[in-house]
Amino acid sequence: MSILDTLNYEIDAANKRDQDHFDEAFTNPITNTPYKIPANLRHLSERICRSYGIDGICDPMYLANIIALELGLGDGQSNFLEATHD
Repeated sequence: MSILDTLNYEIDAANKRDQDHFDEAFTNPITNTPYKIPANLRHLSERICRSYGIDGICDPMYLANIIALELGLGDGQSNFLEATHD
């Protein structure tokens, strides 16, 4: 296996771990169903977490709720308006 292959493997593995983390973060732990969060809020929350090294399991959903509440796009309790745009 070449160095490039090894690097690509490690990058793919890191991306998979990252995706798994965010999928878990945006899933209700009691019902084990994904929250109905608009894609643009989820994307923004993920970007903030990645940019600032925030890696708590509850932090992405917390950020999405606060952003939605402040922008009038949700109630801050995981209930989001459907009429948000990407």
